[in-house]
Amino acid sequence: MSSPEGEFPDVRASELATKSLEYLQSGQQDDAVRSLRGALSLAPKNEAVLAAFHSFQKDQAVCPLSKLCQKLVVENDVAAGENALRLLRDPSSNFHTTTATECIELLLAHAKNIPLPIGGKVLSEILRASRSGREHMADSIGENAKEMLETLAEIGGEAIDGLVVTLLDPAAWESEAKKKRSIRDCFKLFLETLNTGSGEIEAWSTRSIARLLATHATELHTFIGQASLERILSMLDIRSPDDLRSHATLATARFVETDESTAGSMLGKFISSRLAANSDDDLQIAFSATAAIFPLVPGVAAGLLLTEGFVEGLAPSLQGRSSDVERAVLEMMSAACVDKASRAAISIHCEAYLEAIIRGDESFKGVASTILAKVRYGSGDPGVAPKGIGELAAVFREMMIKDDVGSRDSAMEGLAYATLKPSVKESLVKDKEFLQRFLETLKDSVGKSTVMYGGLTVVANLTGYLPSLSEEQKRVAQLRNYANSMPQAKPEPDPADKDEKVTMRCKVLLEGGVVPALVACSKRVSPSAVAIISSIFLSLSKNQKHRGPVAQQGGVRLLLQFYASVTGNSEQDRKVKLSSSHALARVLVSTNPSHVFGSQLPVASAVRPLLALLETNEEQNDLLPVFESLLALTNLASTDDSTRDLIIRVGWSKIEETLLSNNIMVQRATMELLCNLMASPSGVAKFADGSKTASNRLHVLLALADAEDLATRRAAGGALAMLTEWDKACEAIVRREKGLDILLGMAIEENEEMRHRGVVCVRNLVCQKLEYAERFRRKGAIDLIRDSLRGARNPEVLQVGVEALKALMEG
Repeated sequence: MSSPEGEFPDVRASELATKSLEYLQSGQQDDAVRSLRGALSLAPKNEAVLAAFHSFQKDQAVCPLSKLCQKLVVENDVAAGENALRLLRDPSSNFHTTTATECIELLLAHAKNIPLPIGGKVLSEILRASRSGREHMADSIGENAKEMLETLAEIGGEAIDGLVVTLLDPAAWESEAKKKRSIRDCFKLFLETLNTGSGEIEAWSTRSIARLLATHATELHTFIGQASLERILSMLDIRSPDDLRSHATLATARFVETDESTAGSMLGKFISSRLAANSDDDLQIAFSATAAIFPLVPGVAAGLLLTEGFVEGLAPSLQGRSSDVERAVLEMMSAACVDKASRAAISIHCEAYLEAIIRGDESFKGVASTILAKVRYGSGDPGVAPKGIGELAAVFREMMIKDDVGSRDSAMEGLAYATLKPSVKESLVKDKEFLQRFLETLKDSVGKSTVMYGGLTVVANLTGYLPSLSEEQKRVAQLRNYANSMPQAKPEPDPADKDEKVTMRCKVLLEGGVVPALVACSKRVSPSAVAIISSIFLSLSKNQKHRGPVAQQGGVRLLLQFYASVTGNSEQDRKVKLSSSHALARVLVSTNPSHVFGSQLPVASAVRPLLALLETNEEQNDLLPVFESLLALTNLASTDDSTRDLIIRVGWSKIEETLLSNNIMVQRATMELLCNLMASPSGVAKFADGSKTASNRLHVLLALADAEDLATRRAAGGALAMLTEWDKACEAIVRREKGLDILLGMAIEENEEMRHRGVVCVRNLVCQKLEYAERFRRKGAIDLIRDSLRGARNPEVLQVGVEALKALMEG
């Protein structure tokens, strides 16, 4: 019989093995491993311990995602679902093909019992993360789309999102025909669900319809009948959640774009029927829908608005109506201002009504003020300040300094119009409280496109410089004024729009934190907003003192992102490329590259945007972008050989063209860039590889060393000083008829800097070969250099000159 002492380790080991399995079941992996390790150390051959060990091995073979999905389904464990989401969103996670399909089938089989909304989120995330999962779902949809849609609806709207991801993935389908058929089937089912559902079902149906129309409108728009369209349009009601309204707007937009004529007729029928019904609900939906479709089909919407008696009767018809109806009418008026005739009608028939709201209704003061600003700025003569715009600006200012976020958001669009007036720009930029609230609101406008666009327009108005006009352009403008019967128009700009005032406004905005606000906006930004931000940076960087703050606060990285984001060739795309690269050039002219670039943002990333500016046609008269790009490239070329080599490799042909420019400033800047590029062997090779092309380049370089412009001569002399350190370059110079004369001429110039470069060149050659020294002696170099050194004050010039004389006399 064994002693109790011999039994004790087995008993304790069994307890630990049991405990480890309990930990394993509850998901406490670390505790389970610790307990099992203790059991194995006490009794490695104990049956209970070995059984626990084998259970561990089986558990380790099961994918963590499968275990979490099982816990979610079997135990309704929401925490397991959250962990599954984290695992699926981890880019380092890997899942076997069968794991994704098994988890999908598990979730579908228990669709009625899975907790909402976590089940739908997990299924959707599996479909986003796993191609094999999407392929499996595609096969299932192809077999019975209706049954699959009903099952997914039980799991939640997020699961439907996963279905749409599958429909839109070409790689998930075995054939194009099957994909198209499934998209059509599901689209028709979404329309059916839309017409019969409500609440969350209505939301995910609209979202799915919008997403499918966004990419397949041509094939799908014919399935949308009057009833379906009216259901979508009813979601444009201002009382609808923002997310639902945005998807309904997208669906309407794609439908209209595909067949504007049919869509216009259907839209008109819907709005007319709602207006005729005349209940508060019907009117609210009609006005909300009209506001939403104005930017999409302004002709159709304006046709309704300009129907005889419609605008005239708007204000009187609101008597006794709910505030929601009045709000919808005001939003419709605001949207209608995109159309000139509609603006004029509102100005004539509704101005008194809008002014009354501003005086007495705090709820709608902001939108009414915005409409008046649009009407007055959109309808008046150019250059004539509209009446009352200063008073409207005061209203927007009061709204902006309130604590209410909605009030501040509403003020943005109105301010975009009010800040077109120079005096308003000046008054607002001097208001510290306003500026602080304004920039906070702009920074928080991500996801609010109207607010962001309005805020960016305000900044653009405050920072925008007037274009520089040549004398000829000024005369043309005067002639145009006379032709328009406006001889009294002033050729001089408003004092508040003069450069010094704009520069001061830029300074105030920079100190207030406008760059961080612009960086925050760029996280989710439309192409049109990118265009505005790029132009803002171009203005902010015009003054040299402002460039450091722009660079320090993230402006360089953002400008590079904007430049890289443009892939098209539309007029807007070209403007974004030009303004972002030009602003980048301005900043890099005045900034130490080592303070801006590093491992996360290499210097090389700025080279191509800067070189692109050299494409500007000299006949366009505006050579400032070219000039500033050359200065920025010169700055970058001072960093290292890899940057210099990239500039040479990518931009050499453009650089050579600008070297021959008729503009002396452009030619000088190019020569200064070449001087820095000469520090690289690749730069030297362009002038000294023995080819005829290199010989021609050297001829130009020597000619520029004898140019009238001192700065150009100085840069060319610096390039020659570095070039003559190479024997091949020296040989090429000696072969030129006047090569030695030009170098000797530099050495005896009165200008100390030119003299320094000249004696360096002479020293480099005479120390290379006795033959070169002899040639210089025959030209009287000893006496000429000796006389030149008598007037030298720079110790370096004297030292190099003495070395040159010594070599000349010894040779």
